[in-house]
Amino acid sequence: MGAEILLYGYGLVCLSMLVFNVLYGLHLRSDDRRMDSKVETIRRRVTEQLDRLREGSSRPAQTVQVSHLTWMRRHLSHVNCLLAFDRLLDELDDQSEVYQSYLKQMQPVFLYLATVYWKRESTQAAYFCYFLSRHKLRRHMELDQIQQVVLSYLRRDSLYCKINAWKALCSFGSPSVIVTALQELGDGEESQLHEKVITEALLAYTGDHRELIETLWSRLERFSVPVQRAILDYIRFQSGGYRRQMLDILRDGRRNKELRLAAIRYFGRYPDPSARPLLLDFLQDGDPTHWEFAAISASSLAGYAGQDVVDALLRAMNSSNWYIRSNAASSLESHGLSYEEMLQVLGGGDRYAREMLTYRLRAKRLAKEAAPAAAGDTQGEEVPVGV
Repeated sequence: MGAEILLYGYGLVCLSMLVFNVLYGLHLRSDDRRMDSKVETIRRRVTEQLDRLREGSSRPAQTVQVSHLTWMRRHLSHVNCLLAFDRLLDELDDQSEVYQSYLKQMQPVFLYLATVYWKRESTQAAYFCYFLSRHKLRRHMELDQIQQVVLSYLRRDSLYCKINAWKALCSFGSPSVIVTALQELGDGEESQLHEKVITEALLAYTGDHRELIETLWSRLERFSVPVQRAILDYIRFQSGGYRRQMLDILRDGRRNKELRLAAIRYFGRYPDPSARPLLLDFLQDGDPTHWEFAAISASSLAGYAGQDVVDALLRAMNSSNWYIRSNAASSLESHGLSYEEMLQVLGGGDRYAREMLTYRLRAKRLAKEAAPAAAGDTQGEEVPVGV
């Protein structure tokens, strides 16, 4: 009897899961239909205004109807309608003059919505920032009021909202507003966002990178150390014109360690004769507490020619630190030495060097073996049924 009850209970649970899946599938399908209906409703409204602007293109005074702007303000205050509008804008020709004129006249609506969604829960606020980053027309204007409103989104507790607001500002914000945003994010010793998130958003900036870098560098000392590091990484990926400034950071022993490491990486990307002796000194520093300087210098010296560099990298192969040996081996390969040649030069007498070269040779052999297999997978060969 007990076994039968257990069996019936198990069957009831399975049936309940089946009913739930069916109902949930119907709910999703119903949501799709409702969303399609919203898109079509907004499409009719927007198309009417686009036709109005298109027909009146010979009359400069022709504008979007005030009643349409009022209707859009009211309906786009609901996030489902904003989703539908977002989907519709993706379908339109965003390069046409009519489209640009329409979005230009929609800017007051966007400003109104920015104040509305600021009061909403974090998910909706974050989505609105994402929407702005894609469809905000006026970009990098100093007196654009909506930038100031989006700045306030950075003060919300939601990390998701902070990230989207930061990306939105990098999409359409002016350099001065981006500086203000970075000061907001770096308030205190720790940054509210990870340095990589900050750097990636800066790299996606849609304005003049040179102007932005000049503005950031002129106020570099105002930011917290994590934000300064993110800015230095951004400059490394974007500009090779800051060698002198980076050299000053590299030479200054009072600077934060992370900033000096960022400067070493900079000279790995943009080799400079003035940085060469400093990188060699870092590499040959035997202090175990300075291993990060030696490891990153070993990697950066891949772009510096000369026998003295090769000799220093060969000596670094005897280091007890795995990262120093690994980076030195990689840089020596960039200088034209094969791992077999390194083994001959080093003589195989040092255990650390021998282990690293054996590891690199094995990794290289496995990579070569994996390459043909990966190429075979892309051939798309048909496998007979039943094999």
